[in-house]
Amino acid sequence: MKLVIAIIRPALLPDVKEVLFDEKVEGFSVTDVMGCGNQWGHTESEKNTTVESNLIRKIKIEFQVAGTRVRPVIDKIMRVCRSGRIGDGKIFVLNVSNSVAM
Repeated sequence: MKLVIAIIRPALLPDVKEVLFDEKVEGFSVTDVMGCGNQWGHTESEKNTTVESNLIRKIKIEFQVAGTRVRPVIDKIMRVCRSGRIGDGKIFVLNVSNSVAM
């Protein structure tokens, strides 16, 4: 089994959920996260003051799939999330030696 962690733009969550449902991923977790990568933040104006934020809001999706299904699932996620701009996100794939259902 593999653990897939996808960090994506918040607006793309519905599209990624549709991919996971289409691929019959049996369960996944979604977390609202903040971080920075190549974007290094942005500047916002609020009440006549400028605020620089170096943390960008993202969505983290975690799920397990069989090793043979990893590539098709992440290819579809990349297809719906990749715009070619900085900040599209990252996908991590980790080996899972054991998991226990509770």
